[in-house]
Amino acid sequence: MTAHPLRYFLRTEHVGALIDRHHLSHEAFAVELGVSRQHWSTLYNGRRPVSPKLRRALLASPRLAGVAEAELFEVVAA
Repeated sequence: MTAHPLRYFLRTEHVGALIDRHHLSHEAFAVELGVSRQHWSTLYNGRRPVSPKLRRALLASPRLAGVAEAELFEVVAA
């Protein structure tokens, strides 16, 4: 299997502000997305790229409605 040429990382300044605006903890937001707190922590701290499945879940989240994809993700060439 070949690796995808682009990797997507969370833009924590935007995502963190959105989480704060909705008065959520990171753990509560992770549960809403269907991931563990530990996995969310690795994504939020930039240690791992966001999978396509989780990118779709973030874009479909009602809490992030109207937020442009470019504001949520930083795209890096692999």
